[in-house]
Amino acid sequence: MHLEHFDEGQGWYVMQCALERGDDPHEALRAAQARPPRISGDSTGPRPISAVGGAKEPACGWPPGRTGNMARLIFETSYSPVPEVAIAATIALLAGVCGRAYRTHTGVDLALYMILVARSGTGKDAIHKGIPRVLKMAERPMADRFVRSVDFVSGQALQKELLREPGFLNLQGEFGKKLKQMSNPTNAPMQAFRTLMLNAYAREHLEGMFYSNAENNLLGVDWPALSFLGETTPGTFLQCLTADMMEDGFMSRFLVISYDGDKPYPNPNHGRAVQLPGDDLGHWGNLVDHALRYQWPVNTPAPLIATPNEDALERLTAFERECIANVNATEEDAERQVWNRAHLKVLKIASLLAVADHFLKPVIKIQHVAWARSLVARDIAMFEARKRAGDIGSGDDARERKLLQIMGDYLLHPPGAGHKVPEDLRVRLIIPRFYLQRRTASLPAFHNHRLGPTKALDEAMRSLADSGYVREVLRHELIERHSFHGKAYRLLRGE
Repeated sequence: MHLEHFDEGQGWYVMQCALERGDDPHEALRAAQARPPRISGDSTGPRPISAVGGAKEPACGWPPGRTGNMARLIFETSYSPVPEVAIAATIALLAGVCGRAYRTHTGVDLALYMILVARSGTGKDAIHKGIPRVLKMAERPMADRFVRSVDFVSGQALQKELLREPGFLNLQGEFGKKLKQMSNPTNAPMQAFRTLMLNAYAREHLEGMFYSNAENNLLGVDWPALSFLGETTPGTFLQCLTADMMEDGFMSRFLVISYDGDKPYPNPNHGRAVQLPGDDLGHWGNLVDHALRYQWPVNTPAPLIATPNEDALERLTAFERECIANVNATEEDAERQVWNRAHLKVLKIASLLAVADHFLKPVIKIQHVAWARSLVARDIAMFEARKRAGDIGSGDDARERKLLQIMGDYLLHPPGAGHKVPEDLRVRLIIPRFYLQRRTASLPAFHNHRLGPTKALDEAMRSLADSGYVREVLRHELIERHSFHGKAYRLLRGE
């Protein structure tokens, strides 16, 4: 079979993707061959963006306009292409470049805090390669100053950098480990780092630093515009979602973009030179050139305003009212914090989309607002799902919700062989206590209990039994019918 405009690697990739979907691989290859090639020119020159075979659309759709083109470029040049990773990289890059040079119509900078949550090995590295690659395409001196891949060890170190050059993106790998340190109230350096991030978010002024040697003094700066993108895994991230982290508004400042899918097949086009389509490349270079004028602490021009048109303003106003209604509808501080900043996130993202389209006169349109809202809505939905599952919080209610989720999962899916749970117990809706203890011992809500995880489990199961969710199986029944010596429970109903 001839591959025509496919090379061997591309043909293999198309067929592998078809097998994964359960389709006929040869039929998929013939269909792919029938499409005209999107890659042209010699093998060494720049190539236009090309489609990655078998790729899925992002859950929230691709961003509109030039931002979408930039996200596709990062996606289609990634070794392990994941749409959500490419979108996180693109939005973070725009925030780092545009954060200080532009304002929303309400007078807030466009800097963003973001966390990318995905399992190990699923392509998170694309943010560390894709962002510098796109920034380099601007071909502007000092453009690389918009991104700092630095692991700042303290709040003081980050504050010094902001006072010297305000307005940049701090890019961090394995951010979950630092988040975990920040959730520890006894870790003084990380508490100072957390305080600095709280103080730098959407602030008009960041205080200076003064020393006994006046030569080392740093004056305060207006509009520090710190942007942040960190990546981590779901397990590490959930360990950091303590009640304290949620209730003081720290975590609610972050836009969380999650990917829970599988590791994609390698992209055969990842090493090829690419370019932004049409006039996007020149537009991008001019945007970066304009934003560089705002990179210094003093003597910067007045920022440009991203102004919504009539339809966009109506949509933004309606969403703000919806957020206020949700804040007023609950007494839980964590829930209130999530909705309290949802409108601000949508406004900032929509403004960045508008700037990317027309950087000298950015106008927010309804498609900008709609896409930004869908992205933030997924963040909120993830939080609420995790909360229902007992992954967020450290009180009795969180522990009970988590146990119900674990027991429901146990009944639907056989536990791994390592747990050594007799199958006849599971099919009879019986959950051994040792299984629950193994599953909960390391979870923050149990591990951090003042009396320890074992006591936390006993108290939670006692409360669930009193409420009619579970009942303890009689000891003689377990021994006579199942030859099981130990405590076990039967799930009577879920939430």
